[in-house]
Amino acid sequence: MKTPREFLSDLRDEIEAHPAVNHLFLNRLATSPMSRQDYRVFAENHYPLVCAFTTYMELLLLRAPDSEARLWLSRVLVDEYGEGSEGKDHPTLYASFVDACGGDSGRLGPERLPSPAHAFIQAHQRLVRRGTFLEGLGAVGPGHEWAIPKMFDAIVPGLRRAGLSDDQIGYFTLHLEQDEDHGAWLEEALVRTAGTPEAQAQVRRGALTSLEARMRFWDGVQAAVIRYRQPRATRADGPSPRTLLHEVALTSWDGMTMGRALETWRARRATDARPTLDGMLLACRSLT
Repeated sequence: MKTPREFLSDLRDEIEAHPAVNHLFLNRLATSPMSRQDYRVFAENHYPLVCAFTTYMELLLLRAPDSEARLWLSRVLVDEYGEGSEGKDHPTLYASFVDACGGDSGRLGPERLPSPAHAFIQAHQRLVRRGTFLEGLGAVGPGHEWAIPKMFDAIVPGLRRAGLSDDQIGYFTLHLEQDEDHGAWLEEALVRTAGTPEAQAQVRRGALTSLEARMRFWDGVQAAVIRYRQPRATRADGPSPRTLLHEVALTSWDGMTMGRALETWRARRATDARPTLDGMLLACRSLT
């Protein structure tokens, strides 16, 4: 039988290699140009997860088997409530990011949950309410706190490329630091409770169930961003199709101004008897 430390070391390796933590969408955010409007779609889908996270921790705190487990969970909760972030809880920090991307955080509430977020939250509510305590701890510890730094490490470069300031992306950079501590604190709770094969199986089951839900969530967010980026597509958030000028704005990525994009497109149009939207987009991308 593995010792708790050996088991957790192997589980950490498994999580870091999991497809949800290395999702193609995250790789695209890290390497492909995205506009602030694209990140608005991302943010509006992701924001509900941020708001729901403390409820998982609170429910687990009530079910903790001893004072030691409650201590480690409480330390994470204190940070989530605003310790170490000038008294701003994490949903407040994330709301600033939503607004910076052109969204309206005041309009986002439980009655407007996008389907990817709704499914993810439901899966985790089931884990922390109906699963064992160790399954829930596996979901919020290894499944969240160990996975988030690596996922956010892929997201942050794209946010900066889109022109967002450090203050506007403070939620993400804070978690790159804090979740290393949170993961270590929850690992201490797991060391004390995952001493048998059955206990270890429960922790692993909770972690992998969480990551499977995360995989489906990233699939859904990627689909939402792709739908938004489709040329001249009618979107759910607006009554009219995009105009050509709007397409130029959305594809005028870093290092390229609107004037340069339009000038290049007009030059190509003058030599093309039937200018197309694809031709305009190609002109924009050739400037990156």
